[in-house]
Amino acid sequence: MIRISEKLGTKARISAAVVAAFAAVGLTACAAPGGIPAATVTVTQAAPAGQASAAVTSATGKLPDYQPSTVVSRSEYSTVLTSPDRVSKIGTFYQNALATDGWQVASNSMGPYHASFTVYRGHEGASISIYSRWGGSGISISTYHR
Repeated sequence: MIRISEKLGTKARISAAVVAAFAAVGLTACAAPGGIPAATVTVTQAAPAGQASAAVTSATGKLPDYQPSTVVSRSEYSTVLTSPDRVSKIGTFYQNALATDGWQVASNSMGPYHASFTVYRGHEGASISIYSRWGGSGISISTYHR
C-alpha cells in the first residue's frame, strides 16, 4: 500500500503543511477563552509619491500590514498578504512593531524560511505566520479575544 505522502512531491507536501498551519492558527483563534474573537480591521494605504512606504493600521491600533504587500484575503479576524520581500526582513518588521506597540510575546520562532509570533496585549491576542513562497513571502495574521 502506497501512502499519500509517498505519492506527493516535495512542493505538494510543503503546500499541505502551509495549509495545515493556517488551519491550526484558525482553530487556535476559535478556541480562545471566551470563544469570541476580537474584531480587527486593518487598512493599508500607499505612501505618497517620493515617500517611504509605511504600515498603517486602523484607529483601533491593531497589527499593521507589512509594506510592500498585496492583500490576498481579509476578514474580520484574519488577513493574508503576499510580499516580494524575504521572510527575515518581514519577521524583523513585525518583531519591531510588536515591541513598539506594547504586545507581549508568548512564543516566537524565526528561521530563513519561516517566522511566527504568538502575542497578546490585554484581552486581545494575535498570531502572525510568515513563510517563504515562490517570488517572496506569505504573511498570515489572525486576531482573537483572550
